[in-house]
Amino acid sequence: MLDKDDIFKEDTSSSNPSKIFNDASIDLFDKLKPQPVCISIGEHTFGQYRNPTPFGSYGDYSCIVGASKAKKSFLKSAICGAFFGGMVIDYFPNLKSHQTASKWLIDIDTEQSDYHSQRVFKRVTDMVGAMPPNYANFALRRYTPQERMDFIDWLVYESPYRGKIGMISIDGYADLISDFNDIEQSQTLTSNLLKWSHDANCHITGILHKNFGSEKPVGHVGSFVLKKAETVVFVVPEVDDNGMVLHNQPVKVECRYSRNMPFETFSFTVGSDHLPREV
Repeated sequence: MLDKDDIFKEDTSSSNPSKIFNDASIDLFDKLKPQPVCISIGEHTFGQYRNPTPFGSYGDYSCIVGASKAKKSFLKSAICGAFFGGMVIDYFPNLKSHQTASKWLIDIDTEQSDYHSQRVFKRVTDMVGAMPPNYANFALRRYTPQERMDFIDWLVYESPYRGKIGMISIDGYADLISDFNDIEQSQTLTSNLLKWSHDANCHITGILHKNFGSEKPVGHVGSFVLKKAETVVFVVPEVDDNGMVLHNQPVKVECRYSRNMPFETFSFTVGSDHLPREV
């Protein structure tokens, strides 16, 4: 019988296969617990019990997909607000957080000015009804894709938040690479999302734009991110005969792909206070 301690004793490779051998081996007789839920949307019945339906689990990542100006960031704000709870239940009664006490939410915007980023970040605090002490936000538009990627890596492994992160929100994923049709860059991004979420034991959620006139998110990055995501959500707005978004109409939120029980489709609108609410 193989003894793990006797394998790869003299490991000199950069990938460290002996560590992978020990860390990645799965004991089929070990009773593993399900991944703990970070954010849930509604409930489902399993056996005799009602369980929260995961939007995102700790140690995994999710993706929000939608056309330009389809209110993707409003849904993202609702999910971030749900992480803290508070008054968010008045806006989205089915959105709930789990085991988030003392954990940080890192909210990142990659495409908007400081002014517009602040407006989006303040939506979260307005919905919560207070300024959470464990909420950090960053506007990264002025930086290169590699600098953004390196910054998130630093947040996870070296920053004062290290070991304390519950969720990271990234608007958007494609801005972490210079070419969303580059296979190698897309694969690197997806690998980093998997590694960051695992190593920090946090949930990462982010946004991808949908190609105009198509149901697919942009480029190779869309294909790679969707394949490995725990949950993929599509934000579907009402459109006119020319395909233009009708901004005064509710938008649907559909769980297109999930490794768990998918949550039920729901709709939300944006009120005169510029805050989203479920309808």
